Amino acid sequence: YIRGWTSAGELRDEPEGEDEPVLTVRLTVDATMEPTWELVCDRVEDPRTLSNRDRALFGLVRLAGEDARHLAWGQGSVLARLTGDNKEAAARLAEAYRTARASAKLAEIESLADAADLAERFAKGLGAYVEGAYEPGLELGRSGLSSGSIALHDSGVPLRLAGLGTRRLATLAIQKSAIAEGAIVLIDEIEHGLEPHRIIGAIAQLKADQAKALEERKPTGQILMTTHADVALSEAGAESLRVVQTARPGRATAIARPSSPDLIRPLMRFTPRAMFARRIVVTEGNTELGLLLGLREDWPVRHGGRPIEQQGAAVADGNGEQASSLALALAGLGYPTAMFRDSDTVLAPATIAALAAAGVPVFEYGGGLNTEQAIFSAANDELVQALLAYAREERGDAAVDDNLNTRIPDVGIGMIRGNFADWSLLSALDAIQLREAVAEVAARKKWFKDQRIGRGLAPLVARIAAANAAAPLATTLAQVEAWLYA
Repeated sequence: YIRGWTSAGELRDEPEGEDEPVLTVRLTVDATMEPTWELVCDRVEDPRTLSNRDRALFGLVRLAGEDARHLAWGQGSVLARLTGDNKEAAARLAEAYRTARASAKLAEIESLADAADLAERFAKGLGAYVEGAYEPGLELGRSGLSSGSIALHDSGVPLRLAGLGTRRLATLAIQKSAIAEGAIVLIDEIEHGLEPHRIIGAIAQLKADQAKALEERKPTGQILMTTHADVALSEAGAESLRVVQTARPGRATAIARPSSPDLIRPLMRFTPRAMFARRIVVTEGNTELGLLLGLREDWPVRHGGRPIEQQGAAVADGNGEQASSLALALAGLGYPTAMFRDSDTVLAPATIAALAAAGVPVFEYGGGLNTEQAIFSAANDELVQALLAYAREERGDAAVDDNLNTRIPDVGIGMIRGNFADWSLLSALDAIQLREAVAEVAARKKWFKDQRIGRGLAPLVARIAAANAAAPLATTLAQVEAWLYA
């Protein structure tokens, strides 16, 4: 990359005898605003990017605003480069630091030692990890040699070097201990840096402190906490829940609390993560819950690649008969809420009226169908056979075949283990009645009443719905999908 600079002040790409050897450096700044320094020469096709080592070879000296850093032996300073290997200096500095810490004898100052002990007790109570004992210690290089260089240490190690969770809990504990009564505690995302068991421990301790103050007739203060962790939500409890709904980012429109904590407790127990969604479908049972969780994996292809989570939508476990109450409680908190259930039991007129008044749509198959009946009645012979194979895979061949043989004895165990399409050759039941019989056994023996099994059933249900778009199964699932993507 060496070029020639003539005595006449001209640049030659190929240097000659009397020319001064020079390099041409090109600076390029593109749309990302990142600079690129390169050596260029017309006789070489590719430029050479200048590394830090290359730049050092230029021996550049610069007088600028940060020149004071070169007056110390810090990293990258000129003095450090002049010194070279400074292991001896580092060792002596460490020894001087240890001597200064020992000679300061800060632990002998009663007020400092008492404050450290108090901070340790409160920090342990909130779940902060304490390796040894908290003590005041000298930390040179921070705030000069003043009271600002006295820092809390844990067995000689500055507490500021501890893990994020421990630092946060220790800081909260120290701040709280400095207020004798009625502290207002603000905690933004308590889960940040903490494992689940420490989240539970910290919240439990904060609640215990309030309960103790209440028992002793002292000011209890207030704890305002935001969270994105379902474990924190569960530990805080339904009584503490406040939901802030927003019309648009940064603008709160309403703050709601459960009208009855008892109504919302099942959701906080079974599916607390749904509380962080913007719209929620409450399912009646595990089959329906697993089914929707599995089907949601296929929906994005019909919606520009967007999953329901991008819509802020979630599917929640309604815990059977509590589904209606949960849906009403969520609607009361300001959540757009819907319910997905089968139709084998009829909702009470008062419940139907309450759901309608709260704006909660109910998606169900109608005709008294449960989920198993809706699935098997819509499936062709091939897909019924696939459903049976899946049931055997999950529940065992013998259990499924014996269940069916008891209900449809004229088919015979041998035929039952064969092709479903051939059952009608021996049975007095027609194709529709055979499907009804299989569905009845599947529901009664709870073949699919499990969230994991229901989720695994979803690909087959998707195929059944696609092949029979007019069936109650297909139309109901399409309604649920449309509502979640609304």
